[in-house]
Amino acid sequence: MRINRLVIVGGILAALVPTILLGLGFTLKMRSWLIDTTIRQQEAFVAEASIYIDRVLTDHANALDFAASQIAGGTAGLADSSPMLRALKTSFPLFDRVLLANLEGIVEAAEPNQAENGQSPLGINISDRGYFREALRASKAVIDPAVFIGRTSGLPLMAIAAPVKAADGRVTGVVFATIQLGAVTELTSRLNLGRTGHAVIAARDGKTVAHPQEDFVHKQFSFVGLPIWQHLARGPSGTIENYADEAGAARFAAFSTIPATGWRIWMSQTHGEINEVFTQRLLEAAIWPLVSLLGGAILAFLLARVIAAPITRLQETADAIAGGDLDRRAPEAGPAEVARLAGAVNAMAQALQHRIERERAARASIEATVNEYGRYAERVAGGDFTERLEVGNAGDLERLGHALNSMSGSLALLIGEIRQATNQLGSASAEILAATTQQAAATAEEAAAVQQMASSVHELRQAGDAMANRTQTLLEVAQKTETVAETGLQSVEDTVRMVEDGRQRLETLAERVIGFSERTHEIAELNATVGELAEKSNLLAVNASIEAAKAGEAGRGFAVVASEVKELADQSKTASAQVRRIISEIQRSAQAAVIAAEQYARSADASVATSRQSGAAISMLSSRVTEASQTARQNLMAAEQQQASIEQIALAVDNIESSSAQTVAATGQVEQSARSLHDLARSLDAIVGRISLRQGS
Repeated sequence: MRINRLVIVGGILAALVPTILLGLGFTLKMRSWLIDTTIRQQEAFVAEASIYIDRVLTDHANALDFAASQIAGGTAGLADSSPMLRALKTSFPLFDRVLLANLEGIVEAAEPNQAENGQSPLGINISDRGYFREALRASKAVIDPAVFIGRTSGLPLMAIAAPVKAADGRVTGVVFATIQLGAVTELTSRLNLGRTGHAVIAARDGKTVAHPQEDFVHKQFSFVGLPIWQHLARGPSGTIENYADEAGAARFAAFSTIPATGWRIWMSQTHGEINEVFTQRLLEAAIWPLVSLLGGAILAFLLARVIAAPITRLQETADAIAGGDLDRRAPEAGPAEVARLAGAVNAMAQALQHRIERERAARASIEATVNEYGRYAERVAGGDFTERLEVGNAGDLERLGHALNSMSGSLALLIGEIRQATNQLGSASAEILAATTQQAAATAEEAAAVQQMASSVHELRQAGDAMANRTQTLLEVAQKTETVAETGLQSVEDTVRMVEDGRQRLETLAERVIGFSERTHEIAELNATVGELAEKSNLLAVNASIEAAKAGEAGRGFAVVASEVKELADQSKTASAQVRRIISEIQRSAQAAVIAAEQYARSADASVATSRQSGAAISMLSSRVTEASQTARQNLMAAEQQQASIEQIALAVDNIESSSAQTVAATGQVEQSARSLHDLARSLDAIVGRISLRQGS
């Protein structure tokens, strides 16, 4: 590239590079600042909106609580509270409907008292509604964060409820009001930034509470499965730099939490709109960098014309000198630096001309000397050390000639010494090779013996492992048997104790049965007395009937009494007979129980004796098992000590085997080295022999 074009390009780049760097820095900073500013605005808006919605809902809850207190303090019943509900609906138009229900959840008053479908809400049961149960439980006004569909309107609603408490603190009903979520959407619709900005509210379960598109609210769209919900779960408030909305568009947002309901409200805007705003501002600000770039290009063109002309003439002079025209000189004109450069080029051309002439003369002398030294070096390389160079006055080449003569003499002496050393090396290497071969054979035999010993030690170690495992198994079986014996002994003792206890209880029961049998004899005597009384009462009733018949009409009432007494006597006789039969059965059962108790007592005595014999046998077995367990434990300790000793021996044998293998390998390497050394000695002897023969000739 010519210098004028280079200067122009350099000037343009000098203006363009800072402009580009400033533009990139401005671009990155401007876009970051724009997004950060918008997010901060969104954060402030959603914080204020959450506080505002919380205040609105709290005010409505307080108003509903006040209305409930007024209804509770009035003289009219729940059904006559329509004026208070109407006043509450008029003062707070955000309420869609205000209703009053009794403790059973039946609606008794409503404002308005007619739904959109023409039906009256009176008589509807709301006892299954969460806000109704929560108001009764909390005994204060509650704001239900859940979103539900109205039974009559079919629209998504939220509810606020407050209990109606009497003067004694007793709850007599619940006043509640519904708010259409469209009203909440209208409140949030005022929050927007730019063309694509909007605010959204979602309940705790992710269902839509407020959205610019009403279908999201009516269809109860849930955000739980979307990326935005993962960001909202990080905390009560914050910012989101990038996420994909329900339509897949890239957005950034700020979110907050409404304290009264726990709803999440967030305000977002698309990155595409921010990019459009940023691009528009960038285009508006790009005019000044373009103007500066154009000015830099013009200045670079003018500067190139001033600098390029003298440099072009200097370049032509340099090209001529390089072509061999050493008489050519450059004009010393133009800028100071270029003029000094032209003078330096002229001086260089003159000095170069004189130096070329001197070098031509010196080159011829050097070439002759170098040719002679080369021929001498060829003779030395061929093995001729008898001749010497004739060195004249040639400066540095003179020192080179003396060095070559000294080198030739030293090489002749060195070759003689090498010949003697080669002879000695040949005889020594032969002796080393023979000794190494014998050592390798002995080492191989020793390694075979060590391997056989290592195999025997490994078999011994395996046998020790098997014996230790069998001893360990025997110890475990003995310990388990000891545990079982102790458990069996304890069970026998418990059985003996339980049998003796049962025998004592059975003896007590037999005594009580005998006493009860004696009581039955007394009852039988009393029953006999009752039978006699019944016979006498019957006889008395017959006599009374006779006397009443004699008295005629005056004794009719006495006859009725006599008849009743006779009937009572008959019943007493019947009852007495039944009592005698029952007493007989009780006595037979008591005798059978006493006999069974005596048989059980005898069996219990036999069982106790047998159990005690079993306990003694199990105790003796437990002591024998304990002794066997101790013996097995001692055997195991001895086996472990023996195994540890075998392990140490095996480890030592393994080390010996490894060392033996290393020794065999090292001996083989030494034998190979000895053979190589012997071959090298023979080769050196042949080489030195050839040189000495040529030198001798």
